Amino acid sequence: MQPDQRGLGDQAFGKDADTLVTVQYQSYRDALKFIQSVLRSPKGVGVLHGPDSSGKTTIVRQVQAKMPDHTAVALLDGTDLRPHGLLSGMLSQYGYHTGLESTGELLQMVNVFATQQTRSAQPPILIVDNVEHMYLSTWRTLNKLSMLTVRGRFAIRILVTGHHGLSALIASESMSDFAKRQFGIFTIGPLSGEETMRYLHTRLTACGVQKPDTVFPVDSCERLRELSGGWPGLINHYAQEAICPGRPRLIITRNGETVLHYTSASKKIMIGRSKFADVVLEDEFASKIHAVLLLYSNALVLLDLNSSNGTTVNSVRVKSTILKENDIISIGHHRLKVENAPAISDDIANRLHEPDTVKMRNLAEMRRLRDEYRKTAATEKKNRG
Repeated sequence: MQPDQRGLGDQAFGKDADTLVTVQYQSYRDALKFIQSVLRSPKGVGVLHGPDSSGKTTIVRQVQAKMPDHTAVALLDGTDLRPHGLLSGMLSQYGYHTGLESTGELLQMVNVFATQQTRSAQPPILIVDNVEHMYLSTWRTLNKLSMLTVRGRFAIRILVTGHHGLSALIASESMSDFAKRQFGIFTIGPLSGEETMRYLHTRLTACGVQKPDTVFPVDSCERLRELSGGWPGLINHYAQEAICPGRPRLIITRNGETVLHYTSASKKIMIGRSKFADVVLEDEFASKIHAVLLLYSNALVLLDLNSSNGTTVNSVRVKSTILKENDIISIGHHRLKVENAPAISDDIANRLHEPDTVKMRNLAEMRRLRDEYRKTAATEKKNRG
């Protein structure tokens, strides 16, 4: 592992990592072929489908970057995009800063530019990412743009990206003209297990890691593929967490008032009324040695240590369970909210209610831990005396 783990995680898998290296995989290559066919087509309209973190934005940025210098390309984010922003953004990226305020005048200017380019056999390209988040009025403007023609030829090549529900929006009455031009739809697929490993190792190598399999061996790559579903944005997220994980944190409240923020410094967190506990709860309904949290690489486990009044998680009484992000532990009058819990794999999730969770025999483990902490408390008391 590298000495600066957080720096490595940010460089290889952070928000700016795509500028360092682009890792191609089958669905990525297929998406590029689809886009190329759309932009060559006389109809020139395409829809790129995929969930969040599927790599849509990375793909369209690559398309824009690889266009010849003489090609007019505008790439806009559709999030909260209004008609004025759509038209002025297009003109700005085409090299025109008009200062026009009227949407009608901007639309006319786009028409003039598109006409000139199309007559020169170089029709401009418009790419709108996250198109489902545009205002309805912007959809109508996009519909108008889709019908601009020069001598019977469409004047603007259009590519939009969004979620799977995008087809219903395109089929709506406000997009009737756009739908008539539609050339095709491509749905992005996730990375396979082998592609995930190559993706991870290629990014680490680009950051100077000579042996990337020491950072992410095969089983770790498989684990990241399982957690992420093979979507590149989620692979980045979980890879960063794996390289420099956030420590579990407890936000402890009593009667709605926050009394303590506790961040784990070890793999065991003892909770109870005893002053020897890591998290001390001044609560008559808490046992001296009430519960313990055990941190593993793939799970944060809660064990009730045979307390008098019991422990609940999300209002369900438990003897042992694996904790998830934002779970609420209730002990007496106190509530402990869990943050930065390790993500749970499908295999672990299926074993949540098994008595041998995470290969631990609960009764024997509880007895051992209780005896261990009793000995520790007795030793410390003797040393102070």
